[in-house]
Amino acid sequence: MSTEAEIIGAHDHVQHGHGADHVPHVLPLKVYIATWLALLVLTVVTVGASYVDLGAANLAIAVLIATVKASVVALIFMHLKWDHKFHTLIFASSLIFLAIFIGFTMFDTTNRGRAEPIEAERPADVKAPFDGKRATDNWAVKRPHKVAPPPTQVHQGTEGPH
Repeated sequence: MSTEAEIIGAHDHVQHGHGADHVPHVLPLKVYIATWLALLVLTVVTVGASYVDLGAANLAIAVLIATVKASVVALIFMHLKWDHKFHTLIFASSLIFLAIFIGFTMFDTTNRGRAEPIEAERPADVKAPFDGKRATDNWAVKRPHKVAPPPTQVHQGTEGPH
């Protein structure tokens, strides 16, 4: 049988690998209710902002509101507000790198389709798309503004030396 001291000691945070300086952080109920109300208000602001047409600024406003909501969740529920500032720095750095990666993706999507008008002039051959040739089966009809090359004529009897 185990004693009461052994049972209490089994649940000590030092034995769970948290370290001697770890103290569980318990928040009062009013903090959780205030956080819930703040998230509800921000949700109402998000829905309200979706009905206002501000053009290209709508995306920036939606991202800003979502960032504020995510910050509230991280600060309160992840306890970053009361944790070591180094952990907050690591979390903020991950968000900065995420923003950089999303930014690079957005740069790529703004340039998509720029080559399509050039490729439409001379589309790839559908039957053999990877051999580097273009579909030019009847290019004089497709591009009447260009002059067709002179036809190569082969006369009978002059195919080559015998």
